[in-house]
Amino acid sequence: MKYILLSLTLVVAIIRLSPAAELLKNGDFETGDITGWKYWETYPWDGDGAPVESPTHITIALPGTIGTPIPPTTSGFFALTQQVVSIGTARGGLYQEVKVIVNTPYILTGHMAFYGDDIGDITIVGILDGSWNPALAFTAIHKNYIGGNAVSPWIEISLMIIPSKDVITVFTETRQDWMHGNVSGWYDGLSLRPVPEPIKLFLSKTPKDNSISREKQTSK
Repeated sequence: MKYILLSLTLVVAIIRLSPAAELLKNGDFETGDITGWKYWETYPWDGDGAPVESPTHITIALPGTIGTPIPPTTSGFFALTQQVVSIGTARGGLYQEVKVIVNTPYILTGHMAFYGDDIGDITIVGILDGSWNPALAFTAIHKNYIGGNAVSPWIEISLMIIPSKDVITVFTETRQDWMHGNVSGWYDGLSLRPVPEPIKLFLSKTPKDNSISREKQTSK
């Protein structure tokens, strides 16, 4: 029995020492720019479907100037900020397409924060099952969002997806649906990795047939 317990301890150690490979490029934004990501926006934008009277743009900043959370990053020196710095309606963000294995689980982790001063303000981080399509961003099943007239400190996110295609898209979105005030979405430490599979442990019913047991007996 003691040999089995020792074997299980070693397996746990192996799992901890063998993290899954990182799939996102520059998910911590420590390059100080958006290297690895692509910018997108819907312009002109009006969230109510009314004629667009005052469209504006989502500004990408590292770091931002609106609704700075405390601390301003969760790690390192930089955090992504998507913000609207002028009155108007806007919708946009970043995305990154990643090659994956179908029917294999993947997990997106990281942190996000938010500043909004109207019910039409929102920021999102999510995963699309497939290539990038901004029309699917708001209805995506795998997403985390903060919105409204609110100020949110850093919150931890964790999203898992089992893709049906060989490409998934990690995306961020910030929008201002009303021509009022400002909005900002903050992101840091984004990481996409395959969910590690448990290492299968095959043990003989006879301890002397296990390598750990043989070493134990040899040392006697």
